[in-house]
Amino acid sequence: MVHGGVAVARLPTGEVVLVEGALPGELVRVEAGRRKGVLRGRVVEVVEPSPHRVDPPDHPGLDYGHVAYAHQLELKRGVVEDALRRAFASAGLEGAPPVEDVVPAPSEWRYRAVVQPAVVWTGGQAALGYRRPGSAEVVPLGSDPVASTGVDAAYRTVRAELTRAAADGRRPRVSEVVIRANDEGEALVALVGVGEARSALDLGHRLVAAGLAGASWAPADPRGRFRRGHERLAGKRTVLQRFGDLTLSVSATSFAQPNPAGAARLYADLAAWAGEGDEALELYAGGGAIAFHLAPRYRSVTALEVDASAVARGRADAERLGLANVRFVKGDARRLLPPEGFDLVVVDPPRAGLSAEVRRALVAGTFPRLAYVSCDAATWARDVADLHANGLRLARVRPYDLQPHTHHVELLSVLERAA
Repeated sequence: MVHGGVAVARLPTGEVVLVEGALPGELVRVEAGRRKGVLRGRVVEVVEPSPHRVDPPDHPGLDYGHVAYAHQLELKRGVVEDALRRAFASAGLEGAPPVEDVVPAPSEWRYRAVVQPAVVWTGGQAALGYRRPGSAEVVPLGSDPVASTGVDAAYRTVRAELTRAAADGRRPRVSEVVIRANDEGEALVALVGVGEARSALDLGHRLVAAGLAGASWAPADPRGRFRRGHERLAGKRTVLQRFGDLTLSVSATSFAQPNPAGAARLYADLAAWAGEGDEALELYAGGGAIAFHLAPRYRSVTALEVDASAVARGRADAERLGLANVRFVKGDARRLLPPEGFDLVVVDPPRAGLSAEVRRALVAGTFPRLAYVSCDAATWARDVADLHANGLRLARVRPYDLQPHTHHVELLSVLERAA
């Protein structure tokens, strides 16, 4: 298995084929074709199955759903090891530290506190579901097996209220929804579709009357969800979600870890690895979950985040929690000057990883220790190999399974500045 949830096969000529739905050691029949010059295929028949193969769920987004859970963890560790080995070799480096065992998720199912299903219509009935990878086809699901209990209840409520609105002659032009719920079942929904917010105002009030905590509207945009902003329709904008010992504000329209229980374990481990000190800096801080976990161990923590709404939520949470030593600054990490005067720097970038400019700034800084949290093994490996080659030596890495039955794996790593 390699990064991206695919298995590597080879033709008799030695050419590589990347295969979806296969497992190492299996004999499978594959339907394949070239995409961007690479042979990619999908399994159409399993001739000799792996002993680790299980019947997959109907959810099309669970690309590890055909793998027994214990073996998923083994495969994910191997993928991280492979990505790190390749990145170190590409940089001419040797001696990468060993990758620790993957920390399993607290729950194998019902772990997601947020989902983003698409909306499809059949004869006036609304359905929610997920697109097949690489396709516009939506597979309707009556229930989402990885959604938390609160999210799944809201999933069914949204589907019912969409159908009722259509029956009343007010069929909304909604293409997808984002549903987030906390441990108490308080749910927020963001409706994404065509038109102005006022066209969905009645539906928003219907959803709140049906038991949801709040509803928002966001215009659909091909560049990405919420790129054109969002508006509250009814009810609350945020709810409180527990991450270990902390309760933090979350919304349906901004990022927070989809697996709060698993993320809490990672944050606690990060704080333990970080030790104690005077000044800490977190880049790509979001609403400050990591910064708040560092607060008891550092005299002052600065959280840098480019999104104004996340900064506002972080400042409000800091005041509510009485954490006066956490300071939020609105700013773009890509314009970072070399950090000086800090005992610790933490980075938790988006999937694309650290830009070359940020890596150069980190290398030029004077802080002794860098903690790097990542949701993408390939870009993480590229970045830590570059940093390692330039004086920030990778000392430790531990993977966490925050999204069982998918290829995704979260990484916690520590780099130490060479003398």
